Amino acid sequence: MSPLARPGAEARMAGALRLAACLLLVLAAQLALPAQAQDQAQAQDDQAAVLFPEAEEASAPPQSASQTELTQEALKFASSTDVLADRAEERIGDETIPTPALESLRAELVTHRDKLQQMENQLASPVNDLKDRIKALGPPPAEGTTEAPEVARLRESLNAQLTEAQAPVLVVQEAIQRSSALISEIDRIIRARFSNLLLSHGASPLRPATWIIAAEELAADAARTAAHVRSVLNDPVDRANIVRRLPINILLVIAGLAVTFSLRWRLSDWIDGRLAEATTLSSVAWIVALRNINRLVMPAVGAGLLFAALEPQGLVGRAETRSFFALPEYILVLIGASWLGGSLFAPRSGAHRILPIDDAEARSGARLVGWIGVVLALAFLLVELATWWELSPATQSVLWFPVILAGSLLLWRAARQIRRLAHRMERAAAADRGETSGPGISVRLVRLTVPILRLLAIFAPIHAALGYIPAAAFMVFPMLMTLGLAGSALVVFDLLNKTLVSLVTRGRETSGDFDGGLIPILVGTLVILGSIPLIALIWGARPSDIRDTWVLLRDGVTVGGIPISFQVVVVFVAVFGLAVAATRVLQSVLKSTVLPRTRLDPGAKNAVHAGVGYVGFALAGIAGVSAAGVDLSSLAIVAGALSVGIGFGLQTVVSNFVSGIILLIERPIKEGDWIEVGGFSGYVRGIRVRSTEIETFDRASVIVPNSDLVAGSVLNRTHAGISGRLIVPVGVSYNSDPREVERILMEIAEEHPLVLDDPPPAVIFMSFGADCLNFEIRCRLRDVNFMLTVHSDMNFEIIARFRAAGISIPFPQRDVHIQGLDRIVGTIGPRTAGEEPA
Repeated sequence: MSPLARPGAEARMAGALRLAACLLLVLAAQLALPAQAQDQAQAQDDQAAVLFPEAEEASAPPQSASQTELTQEALKFASSTDVLADRAEERIGDETIPTPALESLRAELVTHRDKLQQMENQLASPVNDLKDRIKALGPPPAEGTTEAPEVARLRESLNAQLTEAQAPVLVVQEAIQRSSALISEIDRIIRARFSNLLLSHGASPLRPATWIIAAEELAADAARTAAHVRSVLNDPVDRANIVRRLPINILLVIAGLAVTFSLRWRLSDWIDGRLAEATTLSSVAWIVALRNINRLVMPAVGAGLLFAALEPQGLVGRAETRSFFALPEYILVLIGASWLGGSLFAPRSGAHRILPIDDAEARSGARLVGWIGVVLALAFLLVELATWWELSPATQSVLWFPVILAGSLLLWRAARQIRRLAHRMERAAAADRGETSGPGISVRLVRLTVPILRLLAIFAPIHAALGYIPAAAFMVFPMLMTLGLAGSALVVFDLLNKTLVSLVTRGRETSGDFDGGLIPILVGTLVILGSIPLIALIWGARPSDIRDTWVLLRDGVTVGGIPISFQVVVVFVAVFGLAVAATRVLQSVLKSTVLPRTRLDPGAKNAVHAGVGYVGFALAGIAGVSAAGVDLSSLAIVAGALSVGIGFGLQTVVSNFVSGIILLIERPIKEGDWIEVGGFSGYVRGIRVRSTEIETFDRASVIVPNSDLVAGSVLNRTHAGISGRLIVPVGVSYNSDPREVERILMEIAEEHPLVLDDPPPAVIFMSFGADCLNFEIRCRLRDVNFMLTVHSDMNFEIIARFRAAGISIPFPQRDVHIQGLDRIVGTIGPRTAGEEPA
């Protein structure tokens, strides 16, 4: 065992002493014999190895058993992946291989690739450790220079270990790259096949010859099926089997019919009665949930019982049998359509209907959903029928054409129903919220589907008639399923929203005005996110595409050296949100507890409060980036280049931001000050990052850019304090005694309670005016905010005291002379006193 592995302080002290002795010996040899340095190098190495054996042993540590096993397993698995890749390359070249076989081959490649990526991550750990150790040794010596022999030997050993450790990683990476290339090629082939299928052209279903071929083939297939049924019934073993199971099957059929019809209808009547009596949000939510369960579970249980009785007999010649929990797609579609029509339109319960429609439209909508379910069930049945009987393209064209035509008619009816629904939604929104600015986003989205549905309803039958059956089917049936998915999402949204709101408002009456707050937005977002994969599958996406998209969101992509993934975004948002929340809490504590106990003025308190917010916001961003593990050093050059352009484009915003910081630091103005700027006068209500809000005396808000306050001239009446001077001009007639006027005005100023005694008020004889003698009262107020009030009080007192003292206040008098008055009177003529104007 290496001495470094011995426990205790003695072993570490001994190793340190030996290292110090080695270094002193090397240094002494270098100083004493500089000319013989190269000759003594080997001897020094040997002596260093004797004094410091730890360096020899640490330079080439053996691999652990687990690491060796992992390396061997990775190489073995990479070899098996190469074998699978060779087989995949052979099969990909075969154009006759069916698409399901390609999907299965792709799934195997994806499994191998994922396993190899896990192994690569495990193998990369020792490689990264070796790179860090090499980096710790510093850069290699430049040409013509040498480094210490111990360092050189250790560097060489580590490089050799790095080369050895990188070998399996490179092999695994090559296997991963090859698998990824094959997966991409398989995806390309499958997409190309899908595109070719949509553009494929077959026999027109309108040609009589096509109908003759279809009739002959269907008759032959029906005859074969009937022969198979007869053979099953004539076979003694099968007949005995049927007879033996007949009582059980009869009971299963009776039970299935009872559950599907009698029990479900009784439960529906009971649920509707309880729903009509419900008075609280919680009771409505749970009863609606029970109604949905009844409409889904009961028909499914009944259909399962029926198929459990009929399916095992294999009368139609099917090789496989279905279990109770594996109903055919067409049965599931019919059950889903029945549930959706009753839950979405609620023709029997208008009080808790999701959509704003009347009873007639509710019944029409429920029937429409039912017919859509029938058409989709026929489509799924035709797919299975084509597989059972191996129908020819001509026969399939004849069978698909009426189903496509029926689906197109349903699309046209759905467009008309949705158009009426959009009008009702718009009127309901206008009545509830008084909207006059136009329809909302939901109404616009609903309206947008109307022309799309009509175009598909027109073009799908035309394509089907011309022989493009796959393209026509792709126009009709995915859109019908999309409409069903949209309705189902709306029902699920309503159910979840009612349930969560009922939990928040437990016991509240249903007539309350609580709209749920952010609960509908949260539920709607979750429902939309959950519907996106289903919509993608409906419109041709494969499950592997959904999986790859999820892996991409989970693992993320690297942009400019920065990893961006769902996990990184969630961590950043969570840490940033928590940091911002902590900053808000700290600001609240400062504002309510700490700052009131200080001697700072209100402006300084507001500056501290705002400064803590700015610093906390910046630290929240830094903490979010650090917690997410984002390295921004790779963006330094890009940020430097962008800063120039941003500086020119946002120089006004930056100037206002810097000015806001200056206002908070220098505090030439602060919240609550009475200022005049740009022709506006009012109180400062807030200093923001970009601008300052001023509330005028008319209760209007003026937003002034911070740069205008810093660079321009601002009159601040309360900067140094709330005390300020008031000037009240007064004019008296020339007949008044100036000294008497001075005495009265001085008494008025001295008697007002808001006028300061120090400095004392003064009355100044200003000038001889054209009509009066001009005086001014100049005084200092305790609070300049009451300037208008004091001015008004003094004016009232002045007029009262002057009248009592017989002092008059002159006002301008004018004589109006009308030129040509005699001519005007003569033109008008004499008028009697009782004469009325014409």
